[in-house]
Amino acid sequence: MSFGEQLRLARKNAGMTQKQLADAIGAKHNSISNWEKGQNQPDAETIRLLCRALKVEANHFFSGDDGQLSAVEFALFGEVRQLSEEDKRDVLEFIRFKRAQQEKRQG
Repeated sequence: MSFGEQLRLARKNAGMTQKQLADAIGAKHNSISNWEKGQNQPDAETIRLLCRALKVEANHFFSGDDGQLSAVEFALFGEVRQLSEEDKRDVLEFIRFKRAQQEKRQG
């Protein structure tokens, strides 16, 4: 299922209209419609608000098999955004180190 399909399902399961969900997260009602139709996707902070309003985890929206972020990637993105620039560089260096280790094992 696409992000939009998952969003629609979660919204309906929560018993909310598009307008009610938009009001709950401070978005325009047509934004919800656009997201559900797959015309675009919300940013990470808005996805957090959607999760809170719909009482679902981020992995509800992200399966990782269609080019979207997996739940772990989404969580990493959210965590890294809160770090200082220096700490972000350290995390990037560590990720590159881990990727090199993985390539060495595979290769």
